Amino acid sequence: MRVTQQSLSFQVTDGLQQAFRRLAETQEAVTTGKRINRLSDDPMGAVRVMGLKSFEAALAQFDKNVNTALPVLEHTDSVLDNVTQLLVRAKELAIAMANDSNSATERLQTSKEIRELFNQVLSLANTKVENRHIFAGFANGSPPFALTAGAVSYGGDSGVVSVSTSATGSVPINVPGDRVFQGAGVGGGDDIFDMLLDLESALQNNDVNGPDGIRTQIGRLDIAIDQVLGFRAEFGSRVNHAQAAKDAVAVMKVQTTDQRSQIEDADAIKVYSDFARYQQAFQAALHSAAQVIQPSLLDFLR
Repeated sequence: MRVTQQSLSFQVTDGLQQAFRRLAETQEAVTTGKRINRLSDDPMGAVRVMGLKSFEAALAQFDKNVNTALPVLEHTDSVLDNVTQLLVRAKELAIAMANDSNSATERLQTSKEIRELFNQVLSLANTKVENRHIFAGFANGSPPFALTAGAVSYGGDSGVVSVSTSATGSVPINVPGDRVFQGAGVGGGDDIFDMLLDLESALQNNDVNGPDGIRTQIGRLDIAIDQVLGFRAEFGSRVNHAQAAKDAVAVMKVQTTDQRSQIEDADAIKVYSDFARYQQAFQAALHSAAQVIQPSLLDFLR
């Protein structure tokens, strides 16, 4: 059977194209460091890689959520610690002034320090973190607590903001301020602002043993301190939860990256070896093609 020049040219060209395709694919693997660069390289492996990339994106979002939550939780815990210290100081003053050896003048002077402690607690209750009032619930238009006509009112709401820390878990990052500072919904709770104002009034009026006197306020101070400490413990637990979630996400990110690398990354030694081999094969194919496909009469007439 006679082999025509056209048939021979077709076979040589096809061989060159296949050699070039192998060289190009290997060169891409060398350049990217990846064994899988498109779905056709390994359909099953590519599907697994896409699933792992999707999971990595979710982990990145969880990590971002936790990084947002932790500063708020830690700052809130610090605020509650400061409030506790102020209440402890108020109790020390109340106990000292309940002693019969103190004069009305001394109690009047002490009432001024109680007013200063009250102002500090009110300021802490209106704390902002990242331009949000941490004790206002969902409301953020104005400070949640305001002193009006000798009493403190709450302008926030009961909203609780939670952030996702995993596919199945979340952590609340705030607590409504009326619960912390006014005992709303807290069994046996008390209004801290009202108590401090009553203590100030008792000191100003030199009232030690009356129904709203200094000794009565000492008992209310104990309740207030326990109330704030209860929320501190709650926020401490939330901080631990968020930190544990952050650590878990970090571990899963490493594991997922390693797993994806095992599937899609190329074996560097094998890839470079194949590239050198395919490059030599392609050069040999080019040389052979030049020998097999002889110049035609048209080539001589050019």
